[in-house]
Amino acid sequence: MKNNNFKKIPVIRYLCCLLFVCALFTGVTFSRYTDFTSGDINTPLTRFACSYEIEDMSAATFSNADYWLLSGTGSMNTARTVRFKMRNHTLSAEGGVNIISEVNLDGTLRFYAPAEFAGNLAVQVAEETSEGFYVTKTPQYVLGNLIYQLNENEGVYEYAQQNRPDRVFADHGAGISFDTSKQKDFDERTDGGGNYVNEILTLSGGFNGSDANHSGIITAQSADGNKIQISAAMETASYSVGFSRYYQNNQSNSAPMLYLDCQKEIPFYTIDISLPEMSFDGGTAQEKTFVLFLTVVEKTTNDDFLSTWDNSFDLSDPAKGDLPKTFNGATVTGYHFDAKASVYNLDGETPQLDGETTVRVKKTYDYANGGSKINFFHIAPLSENAASVSHSIDDFFNADKSDASLPSGFSIKDVQGVFGLCSNGGTSGYISFAGITDDPYRKYYEGTSGNVTFEISKAMSKGYAVKINAVFIQSAESGEGV
Repeated sequence: MKNNNFKKIPVIRYLCCLLFVCALFTGVTFSRYTDFTSGDINTPLTRFACSYEIEDMSAATFSNADYWLLSGTGSMNTARTVRFKMRNHTLSAEGGVNIISEVNLDGTLRFYAPAEFAGNLAVQVAEETSEGFYVTKTPQYVLGNLIYQLNENEGVYEYAQQNRPDRVFADHGAGISFDTSKQKDFDERTDGGGNYVNEILTLSGGFNGSDANHSGIITAQSADGNKIQISAAMETASYSVGFSRYYQNNQSNSAPMLYLDCQKEIPFYTIDISLPEMSFDGGTAQEKTFVLFLTVVEKTTNDDFLSTWDNSFDLSDPAKGDLPKTFNGATVTGYHFDAKASVYNLDGETPQLDGETTVRVKKTYDYANGGSKINFFHIAPLSENAASVSHSIDDFFNADKSDASLPSGFSIKDVQGVFGLCSNGGTSGYISFAGITDDPYRKYYEGTSGNVTFEISKAMSKGYAVKINAVFIQSAESGEGV
């Protein structure tokens, strides 16, 4: 019997920028993913138990540039790391072992992202020892080398077409041999002794279609049991294109970017990585920590990255029945931008200023009924030295901590005198919305002293929501999944 265990899915927002890519964990707390289902959720298989935890990401930026600017020069794109734990047991509320799997399990790391980002990555996996050292378990897999047709030049793999839009998908058929030692090096990790981990992979499958619309499955497997599979399918993606903002007549004084929120059908890749080390014996509680290295290989260029803001673009709320606004063939669902807000302590007789933080103002258009909906998010790390994340602000209070009782479909005017607590336990304190505006051309709400007008310019980033999670299946007695 095959049991697929899909955990709660962490969502990462990657901003694939001309200058940088931001990675944000959105809307979830990355700790103690203890609940699970397998088979019929009404009759759980108690012999099957597992859990996983996405702990952190090393940094929040990826350069959208070629890995090597010029031959012999330094790299623009250092690897980013995602640490994750896999367990053959669930955790109790106190964090201890709860239910241990009675059956052997095989784990897989699953990474789901748009093709224009995921297909341009080099990935590698290491396991963390109990002493905190990394032991490299795979070579660096340059995903484009598995996806596109290659030529071999003096023992090194090169793309048959150097321009990404002109590349042709490889057809690996029932199986061809691929030597990872012949790949170009994009800061590949060694085994700790200075030696690279190399494999002879058997490749099979391929993608069918065009760069803008394709599907298929590519599988790469080594004799030692390491396996990576890339599945392509068309999906309706929600993404954002970020435009620079600056103070009027002063381009050297910039403001947080304005993001157009869009929807469009594009190719998505599901990348599954499974290793023998991700297997667990039943009956004894085990926990293993792995590190996924992600490196951008080449600069991505498309119409979104090359766009310049058109001041005639209408950001106002639609009327009922209006046709959707569009941008480069995508439906515009709204916009968002970040702003600074004051934090207060409300324990005294009067609010006491207690610092400053960052909030996100998000407008979502309602084309069916007219108007829009406004939402707020707090932008901050969930733990020390982790990447900043966005978590919703859903609870609003007056200065005396009483419920602000905002009306359904409230406007920016309704929140000017209230305070919000974020969904991360409100640990940031009470966030004041005084002066916060939903107008991307203005720094503050109308009538606020010191208001400033912004100009909007070039596209600087592109952000997608992507997913990382773990999948578990029951191991067969033969050693193969069943």
